[in-house]
Amino acid sequence: MCAQSVILLSRFPLEAPYYSSVSKLLNTTVDEEFVEPALRLVRDYCRSSRPTPELSDEAFVRLGLQRVVETCESGRAFLQERADGGEPVARATFFDALHSARRLALTSEVAAQSYQRFSRELCKRDWLEQFPELSRRAVWAVDGHQIEHAVHAICDTKGERVSAGMIYGLCLHTGLVRPMAPFQGDGRHGHEFPVFKKHLGAWLGADQREEMPIVIGDPAYIDVQFWCLQKIRRQAVVITREKENMKPQVIAANPFDADDPVNRGVEADEYAGYSAGYMRRIRYRDPATGELFIFITTCLTLRPGLIALLYLLRWKIEKAYDVFKNKLFEQKAWANGRTALLCQAHFVALVYNLLILLQAKLENFGIYERKVQDKAAKRAAGAPAAKRVPSHEMIQHAHVLTCQFIRLVRYCLRRRTAWVDMLPLFRERMEVYL
Repeated sequence: MCAQSVILLSRFPLEAPYYSSVSKLLNTTVDEEFVEPALRLVRDYCRSSRPTPELSDEAFVRLGLQRVVETCESGRAFLQERADGGEPVARATFFDALHSARRLALTSEVAAQSYQRFSRELCKRDWLEQFPELSRRAVWAVDGHQIEHAVHAICDTKGERVSAGMIYGLCLHTGLVRPMAPFQGDGRHGHEFPVFKKHLGAWLGADQREEMPIVIGDPAYIDVQFWCLQKIRRQAVVITREKENMKPQVIAANPFDADDPVNRGVEADEYAGYSAGYMRRIRYRDPATGELFIFITTCLTLRPGLIALLYLLRWKIEKAYDVFKNKLFEQKAWANGRTALLCQAHFVALVYNLLILLQAKLENFGIYERKVQDKAAKRAAGAPAAKRVPSHEMIQHAHVLTCQFIRLVRYCLRRRTAWVDMLPLFRERMEVYL
């Protein structure tokens, strides 16, 4: 180990189990450490990987990750920048790979393997650690996300191009993202819920937790009969908000502990009948704003305040989409077709997850997003006691990826900078806002 690495290790107090892995990390570049988790899967674990001389599978995955990280306005601009930097890739080679069913199978396999591995690495960084009743359940926030169509997109019957739409899920334990399926594009308009229902069972098959998963969606995901059947079949339970035009018939009250801090704000917990079945109905008034929310769910065992909290955490997937669009600049489809759109979605989710994983690695050095934490703590401390929400203060690690952090990662990847040189700058950028 170089002398500079020894000095850095002395600055960052580490527990013994981390020492060997950290000392190894300090002798690599940020680029190597960032992309290596994905490339290792391609080399050692992906059964669909094949030798292809013109563009190897490992090179294809690296290109896809770089395409997301870079801020190029188009695929051609991205390839030109690579050629100008001495790493040319033919336009046809890259776009043919995006349309290849085999490359999609490879990308999907990397995404599935990486999700499982990253989940294990992040298991001690659980957002919901303070709620042990959720430790055996997968908890997913789901929603559709639309981006601009590709340049040469197919038109619909009115001669207009249709935005590309993809359904994603965000794990509320780890913050990791997984794409599910596209629901519109290539000249076809579509609603996300029918596509969601078709793919939900297979998609949830990746969950490793023992109890039924929880799916949290906005009111577009309401289908009382569907969700009642999902619960009966022990596939999943849902949390969503009641629509204004729904006319429930309250059947019975459900007793709850009003003294439990988690239940603060809950006005009623009851069972209600709807046209196609009955669901649990929770009336919750946000102590901070006074706004009334009505949640409906097929989950009968969780505390009502926790049901409310989980729905409010659904907003985290909107924050992830903000990162996609406004911090990674993924605002447009790379190419036409379902295959290319799925490849792009897997690469975007993989880069987002690698950034989450990188944050966790930096925490081993005692480097946290203190500027975000301090801002949240200051806001909570400044709120009157009557408006504080105890359950909100029990959420761990659920901090947004900041522009400063992503810009610095982008800088390091472009220059393939050594970790030993960049750790002090990471600490500085994550300490305070510029």
